Amino acid sequence: MSTSVEPLSHSHRGPGSTTNLALHATVINPLANPKGVKLGCELCGKPAYIQCKDCRVTFYCDKEHQSTDWRGIHQKICPMLIPLRTPITVLGSEDERIYREKQTKHRQTQLLEMAKTEAHKKLFEGQYDLAIPAALQALRFSMDVYGQDSIELVPSYLLLGEASIGLKQFAQAEDYLSLAKWAVLKAVDCENKIRSQMHRNFGLLYASQGNYQEALNQLAQDIYYSAVDKGPENILVLGGYFQLGNVLHKQGKLDQVTTVFDKVVAIWKATLKADVEVLDEAQQAEAIQMLTTIHSYRTNYMTSPTGPAEVNFVLGQLYFAYGHSERAREYAVKALEVYEAALGREHSLTIDARNFFKNVAGMQQQQLSRSQSSRNYSAGSSAGSARRRSSVMPKRE
Repeated sequence: MSTSVEPLSHSHRGPGSTTNLALHATVINPLANPKGVKLGCELCGKPAYIQCKDCRVTFYCDKEHQSTDWRGIHQKICPMLIPLRTPITVLGSEDERIYREKQTKHRQTQLLEMAKTEAHKKLFEGQYDLAIPAALQALRFSMDVYGQDSIELVPSYLLLGEASIGLKQFAQAEDYLSLAKWAVLKAVDCENKIRSQMHRNFGLLYASQGNYQEALNQLAQDIYYSAVDKGPENILVLGGYFQLGNVLHKQGKLDQVTTVFDKVVAIWKATLKADVEVLDEAQQAEAIQMLTTIHSYRTNYMTSPTGPAEVNFVLGQLYFAYGHSERAREYAVKALEVYEAALGREHSLTIDARNFFKNVAGMQQQQLSRSQSSRNYSAGSSAGSARRRSSVMPKRE
């Protein structure tokens, strides 16, 4: 690879990073490499002894690192790496060279966004060891697209920092966050979104180390920068609010936790009702993580059953918005049952939950009808093909 990136240390290997997946691998001998060619592990940079058998352009020091990379990001981008890492043997004309450079830049940008989304998703799912490979790929492609001194590298540094915090590799996390902070300080112009995420990661680091007051200070800065562009009621601010609630919970300030978590639920509820936001996979995973955590908190600390029911209702709305009718129905039923028992059938919340349940049932019926129509079409096409084949078969004498 043309870009040098700080490799993954073996201390990043999280529990369960090995797998029984039948990964396609070819054993290679580093001594057999052409003179001057050193193949390094995709994750740690150590001499490689294994080659991905599918793309043949990615190398690893052992099967454990291949397994981690495969589950973290490689299975999604394997074939897309081939044109980027295969040496060009024919230079071609100037026009061909310009076209090739544009295509390369387009592929790198596409892979950058894929890697960042996958790293975010793994973080929200708590799979910190698997977030590292995706974040490393994001950093590499950021360097390829924007250069090694660009402010655009900061999101990747922050992803690596957050994954390191999750793995309790605090020294490594501080290194990544220091790189991010230095890049922000050097930048002439820096988006508020990047500043917000940087302060959030420092808040996570301090909270993990037990420095709760400094964590709260950092998260307050996170919320401020998130709210500058979109306002304090936008879902972009929710990550800061949610982490603020978690820190307050660690301090035992339950009244304040309840207030913060109530705000998170209210904003998600209003956002999903308005149906104006489009969430990517990572944001959906983040929403599920937040709401599931808040549901657990309300179940443990609130005496009224309607508190957890409200979260179930919002989770149902989230799954409904993205076409997951079975999960939406599951949460709608939970919310409706509690509302009917605690508030009565004619309460406004009960009526809202009942109407939502009907919408979910309608979606399931539509999905069932489309599935049946598709099966009928496939069966009809197969029967038609069989009739056409039989009509052209020669008759036996």
